[in-house]
Amino acid sequence: MKFFKYLFFLIVLVFVVGSLYIATISVPGEKSINFETPLKAELFQIKIKDLSTYEAWFSFPEKSTSEPRLSNPEDFENTTLSWQNQTFEAINFQNKRLTEDSIIQQLVLKTWLSSSEIDINWTFVSSEENSIIAVQLNSDASFLQKTEYLFKGESHLEITENAIKESLKTLEESILKEISVYEISPIGKVDTGGFYLLHATSAARLNFESILQKSRPIFESVENFMEEQQFDEYKGRIILFENFFDDASSVIFSSGIGTENPVAIPDYFEILSKPIPRSLYFKTQLRGDYINLKQLLSISESVIEKRDLSVNRFLKPFLEFEIDDTDTINPAELVTNLYIPILVD
Repeated sequence: MKFFKYLFFLIVLVFVVGSLYIATISVPGEKSINFETPLKAELFQIKIKDLSTYEAWFSFPEKSTSEPRLSNPEDFENTTLSWQNQTFEAINFQNKRLTEDSIIQQLVLKTWLSSSEIDINWTFVSSEENSIIAVQLNSDASFLQKTEYLFKGESHLEITENAIKESLKTLEESILKEISVYEISPIGKVDTGGFYLLHATSAARLNFESILQKSRPIFESVENFMEEQQFDEYKGRIILFENFFDDASSVIFSSGIGTENPVAIPDYFEILSKPIPRSLYFKTQLRGDYINLKQLLSISESVIEKRDLSVNRFLKPFLEFEIDDTDTINPAELVTNLYIPILVD
């Protein structure tokens, strides 16, 4: 009898000491991730706020054992995504709050022994160089989570941290594939022109990246001027190549906005206006990133040659940004038209 009595007290003692030990275990309650990428942060934000995309890029290391289930997709703050895998009996993402540059979510993880609630704060910072996706994770470990941590050596928070790091790499690869899609289509002969270009002129080597870089502040300056003067926009952003057909080491180009009629410009504005004559042009269209502008030019010139068309060197070719990077952040959605003047047959 005494043996069982001592055994009982020993079990109680072990339980008490073990509980005290577990209670003193320090489990990380906060983690930070800074993911640097050359892509625009907004491209990540679009995917991360849409839980329906998670099946394509987010995963925990263990194999899923159920299909993802999306609930309340029409209500952002109550949208949830749930599934199971070989470790967790339940994985539940829920959107909580959306601001211009951040997303707040809650992740609930459940195992046979414990459950955890992890607050996830995503912040998106874009810059001219690289963007930063900053992720802040917070969770208070319960007694049962500490017990599980003691046996497994890894907390739910640490598992989530590693999963997010790897998933962001997967998402980056997915976005790169998505935005690399482009299409160049020769449209053919079109009758266009007959408008005026409010512009400023610059020069660069025939490098479209440099030309665009110099054109962007000009576009913004002209657009601000037109807004101040209450001028109506007839055509969007345009780059006119002044000496395109000359064998010069640098190309001179005029960047600006098209107007239907000539406008009076005060002397203190460094903006000019010139007519774009109506004539026959060969139009080629690029749907996709500006990195393909060189190929747009090459294909356009090749098609003109194959069709035995003659370039009109008395007029000037121009780029028209039908859908530009002020309309969309996705490079695959950009639409740019190249017009090369040709002679009438």
